[in-house]
Amino acid sequence: ITFQMNQNRQPAFKDKRVRQAITYAVNNTGIVQKIMKDKATVAAQQGPEGYAGYKAELTPRYDLEKAKALMAEAGFADGFDITMMAPNNRYVNDAKIAEATAQMLGKIGIRVNLKTMPKAQYWNEFDARAADMMMIGWHSDTEDSGNFSEFLMMCENKETGYGQYNSGYCNPKVDELVIAAQSETDLKKRATILQEVEQILYDDSAFVPYHWQNHAYGAKKHLRIKPILNSMNFPYFGDLVIE
Repeated sequence: ITFQMNQNRQPAFKDKRVRQAITYAVNNTGIVQKIMKDKATVAAQQGPEGYAGYKAELTPRYDLEKAKALMAEAGFADGFDITMMAPNNRYVNDAKIAEATAQMLGKIGIRVNLKTMPKAQYWNEFDARAADMMMIGWHSDTEDSGNFSEFLMMCENKETGYGQYNSGYCNPKVDELVIAAQSETDLKKRATILQEVEQILYDDSAFVPYHWQNHAYGAKKHLRIKPILNSMNFPYFGDLVIE
C-alpha cells in the first residue's frame, strides 16, 4: 500500500527534501498497529522479504522532528496546501489510512484536502491523476520488486506501457536499471540490480510506503495450513495436509 506524490501537479514535490519530509512524517508503523490491528507488515520499500530486490537495510523512518526540519530546510516551514484522493472500498482500511495520513501531514504544515470514494469512481480519477497525492496498492506477479517498478516507478511511457500507474515520478537511472534487470539471467545479479533500484527510490522518497497486507486463513485443527503458504502469502491448496 502506497501513496504517490505527483510532481507534475504539485511543484513542492519536486524538492526531494519535501518528499523525504512526508515519508518521515507518516507513522506507518503506528498505522499497522492501530488501524491494521497488526494484520499487516510495515514497509519501507516496494517488495517484501523473500522477493528479489528486497534490501533488509531499508527500514521505516518515522521522525516528526526530522520531517519538520526538512520542510524548513526546503523553505516550507509554513507548509502548503495539497489535494489527496483514496478509495474507500478497495484496500483494507484504505479510507482510514488516508484520513490518518492527512492528520499526520498536518503536523508538518501540509494542509490536506482529502476526498475518498468507491473504487468504481476512484480508478477513473487515478487515471486522470486528479490529485496531488493518490493511493495505490500493487501485487507483483513475478515475486520480485521489478514488477512494482515497471508499472509504478518507471517514467510514464504510453508506447511501452512502462509507468502506467506512475503519478508524476521520473528517474532515468531507475528506468535504466529496471530494463537491465529484465534481461539479466543470473538471479543473484538481477537481485542486486533490483536492490539498487530500491535504494534509489528510498533515498529519493519516490513514494510513501505503508505496509504489505497480510492474508488471514481459518482452518479446523486437523488441517495443517501453515506449511502451504508460499512467498507471496498464497496457499498451494494442492499441498494441504489433512491429519
